[in-house]
Amino acid sequence: MSEIKSDFRIELEKIKEEYEAERKRFNIFRALHKEHDEKNLHSRFISYLLSPTSKHGMGNLFLKLFIERLLKNFPNIENFNIDNCIVLPDEKYKNEHNYIDIYIQSEDKSQVIIIENKIFAGDSNDPKKDDTEEKIQLIRNYNSVLNDNKLKNYIKEIFVFYLTLDGHDPEDIEKIETIFPVLKIDYRTEIIDWIESCINSLEDNYLKKTLKQYKEVINILTNDVKRAKKLQKLISDNIDEALHEQDTRTFILEMEDFKHVKWHTIDEFWIELTKKLKDELKAEISKEINIKEITKVAHKGIGSTGINFKLENGEEWYIVNDKKNGLTYGNCGIEINDKKEDKNWFIAFKDENKRINITDFNIKETFMLINAEIRKEKINDIFGEIFKRINESKSIIL
Repeated sequence: MSEIKSDFRIELEKIKEEYEAERKRFNIFRALHKEHDEKNLHSRFISYLLSPTSKHGMGNLFLKLFIERLLKNFPNIENFNIDNCIVLPDEKYKNEHNYIDIYIQSEDKSQVIIIENKIFAGDSNDPKKDDTEEKIQLIRNYNSVLNDNKLKNYIKEIFVFYLTLDGHDPEDIEKIETIFPVLKIDYRTEIIDWIESCINSLEDNYLKKTLKQYKEVINILTNDVKRAKKLQKLISDNIDEALHEQDTRTFILEMEDFKHVKWHTIDEFWIELTKKLKDELKAEISKEINIKEITKVAHKGIGSTGINFKLENGEEWYIVNDKKNGLTYGNCGIEINDKKEDKNWFIAFKDENKRINITDFNIKETFMLINAEIRKEKINDIFGEIFKRINESKSIIL
């Protein structure tokens, strides 16, 4: 007698088959890099295509097509002079120019395009900078162009593009846009359309086949995100079966695609907890969540993730999760006579029924974070315990 499978299990198996079929095809880019490698794969290859001096032999055609695609949404860039542009990084200089992912400069130095490329990495805002503006990566990049001694007497226009998978805003968008506009572009529309136009401009040759393979990488990348969100919702909507049917739960944990569900769940956990700290305690986040650390935890089950936050009286606290201790929190210490007096607590939650460890989704309490309502309850519990500890420390008057 054949096993009767639930609709939930059937949907899980369909998603698994789709994921595995996508990865059976050979792709030279995926052979050399992770498909989400924004620096070594995407920024460098996009920059290579845009550069008129690259050995693709197409001169400034790809740059022209790129500007034409941007014109559909950003007509103010129509006067950008593409003749004899400098594009960095290039084949000779493979490093970023002044920490700018993709840098395009007109021959007469009067116009510059900055492209900040963010796939899964967060904005590299610098908490060590005292000046608020200088903390923000896009503003630092903009100022590095504006204050460049070689450009000072020539620069008239700086176009700042923020490239993501889905077109979301950069952090601190309100502050940034008081200084300059940010032009948001994404892989699933502008980049895919541009690559398609580059492909259509070529005869059948090796370059055309290479561009088709790059387009396939972008499709895999964007499909991974859509599929991960679909899988996350599917598990969330069927959380009881996912938890209590051991065979189904094991199937989920062994799915290759499940690492992306973990990534989004961990990311959302920290975003929502951070928001609650800001809203309820008026806290300033002094150490943001590190997206690269989330990737290491979600994909490899190693490392730690965490944030620091400052209270209104200046005291700094931390919340961190590591594989050994799970979720812990404490006071970072206070400055007395220029010396930091250690006042740390290293406390895991005492109640076993509430204890989570977001490096390990085999743990039931961690697995349940996939469900948004349960995650909200867990965050409220965590916040309540931290709030109580702060109150007991008599550090602030509540």
